[in-house]
Amino acid sequence: MKLSAHFARHSLVAVAALSFLLSSSVCAQNVPSAERPLNLLVLGDSILWGQGLKEEHKAWHQVETWLEQTTGREVRAKIEAHSGAVIGSTGNPPDSSTVWIDGEINRAVPTVNEQINYALRSYSDRSQVDLVLVDGCINDIDARRLLNASNTPAGIRELAQAKCGAPVEDLLERIAASFPNAHVIITGYYPIISEKTSNDLFMRALGKRLYTPATGTPRISDKELRKRLIAISKEWYDASNEKLASAARSVDAGLTASGSRQRILFAKV
Repeated sequence: MKLSAHFARHSLVAVAALSFLLSSSVCAQNVPSAERPLNLLVLGDSILWGQGLKEEHKAWHQVETWLEQTTGREVRAKIEAHSGAVIGSTGNPPDSSTVWIDGEINRAVPTVNEQINYALRSYSDRSQVDLVLVDGCINDIDARRLLNASNTPAGIRELAQAKCGAPVEDLLERIAASFPNAHVIITGYYPIISEKTSNDLFMRALGKRLYTPATGTPRISDKELRKRLIAISKEWYDASNEKLASAARSVDAGLTASGSRQRILFAKV
């Protein structure tokens, strides 16, 4: 994906964050300069880590910058997200990694739930976390499945429903309980391959390498393989967005029913 497309999509996350927070008291227009800094926590995988991007182009950095410009307050960002992270268990999971590794390196751990553990240990007052940006579920599916043309849109939809539904609801509930005053924005994913994706030698070779047809399946052309991958990616985009948005609405409805303000929002990218 071109840098301009990354920037445009990530700007939408910043806009969502600003709109969400500006509707609450934390970002009232006339905030005394002596107010404490805003605390921003970033959890998730490569999308919110910003794999391959310069820091100024990362979604969380844009949110940080825009909040500082809009509120006049310092924003302290804590980045726990890293490439390859899976959601993991919500039930007080043990830490599987204690050594810091650069977020560009693709690995499953620390899981997003373990990232919460690390964050909880780093804040002296968890009630002062103002905004949490989070994403997760594509690595629980294994993104390579989205690049395997032997899969079907129906099969990808089933995977999205299984991995981006209930597990994400559990994750959002834990985040909301762990940081009781925080607004939480969960972001979606973009299509892995679309009509706009380059059809160069590398992409064609990658598609062929990850294609695992059943024994006896007739050979397909490069054109047909690309067509299938685009269809799979579109189904992933639609189905994952649907389940992530539903998870956000469900958890937020539960919080609202118990007397809370709106706290959970889904942001499409």
